[in-house]
Amino acid sequence: MMGAAGSAGSALEWLRMGRRNLRAAKVMLDLGLADMAAFHAQQAAEFVLKAVQISKSGRFSRTHDLPSLAAKVSAPPRIVRLASLLTAAYVSARYPDSVGPKITRRRGEMYLDAARRIVRWGRQELR
Repeated sequence: MMGAAGSAGSALEWLRMGRRNLRAAKVMLDLGLADMAAFHAQQAAEFVLKAVQISKSGRFSRTHDLPSLAAKVSAPPRIVRLASLLTAAYVSARYPDSVGPKITRRRGEMYLDAARRIVRWGRQELR
C-alpha cells in the first residue's frame, strides 16, 4: 500500500509521535520487553521519516517499508541502512511465528540505537 494521504497533519505532530515511540522503546527495553522495544523503535523511525516526508511534500506514504520512506525523502545512505535494519523489527515484533531473527535484549538495543539515530537526523531535517 504505497498511496499518499491527503490529511497528513503537521510534520511536527508526526515528529512528536516518533519521539514518544522512542521513549516507549527505551522504557520497554528497561523492563526487559525487547520485542515491544523493537516494535516501538521501528514505529519511532517510521513516524519521523513520515514527518520529514510531510514537511517536504505535504503528504506521507502509507507503507511500513522504512528504506523506501528514507529514499523518498533523500535520506543519506547511513539513514537508509539504519532504516533497512529496523524494517525487520516491524514483523518480528508483531508476529511470534515470523521467520526473522529472535528479538533478544541485544537486538532490542541495536534497534533502539538505530531509531535514535533516525530520530536525531529527522529532527535536524525539520529545523
